[in-house]
Amino acid sequence: MFRSRRLQHCIAGLALLAATAASFFFGYSSAVSPRSAPAVAPAELAVPAGFAEHLGYWPAVEDGRLVNPAGSCSSPIPLPRRFEPACRAHDYGYDLLRHADATGGPVQAGLRARLDADLIADMHRSCSNPLCHLAAEVSRAGLALNTWRQRGAAPRPETGLDLAGSFAARIAETVAGRP
Repeated sequence: MFRSRRLQHCIAGLALLAATAASFFFGYSSAVSPRSAPAVAPAELAVPAGFAEHLGYWPAVEDGRLVNPAGSCSSPIPLPRRFEPACRAHDYGYDLLRHADATGGPVQAGLRARLDADLIADMHRSCSNPLCHLAAEVSRAGLALNTWRQRGAAPRPETGLDLAGSFAARIAETVAGRP
């Protein structure tokens, strides 16, 4: 048990270091700007046809925007509970991307980057202390790394082996000078 927990902490630390480096080198934070408005405007509250059948749930409305009611913050490190509402909205946004990808529906250019930027802005708005803001910035770095690794495409279910393989492939491509 002790070795397993120690290994988890080492992996989380390495992931954090890699995510921070990726955010610095790939300039994720300058690609988008946080918005002060809610992530989803009331006019955008329409759920695409077939969404509930495909994803297995109907989104809920929370603070004037649609959310995945079972969504949560997925992170290798613990994040403040105050981030949970923002993570539920972000999860719904990613589910919209998955649905569009699976059904051949249109996806706005830069939507994933906008969803990520909205999540980080929401996290910062929920913060009242420097440690919370640091957690939001660590999340920004992790999102940047994952979005880079997945080439900004719709997120897909992955095993640990899939994740490691795609990360290694992206590093090799970057070192070889391919975008």
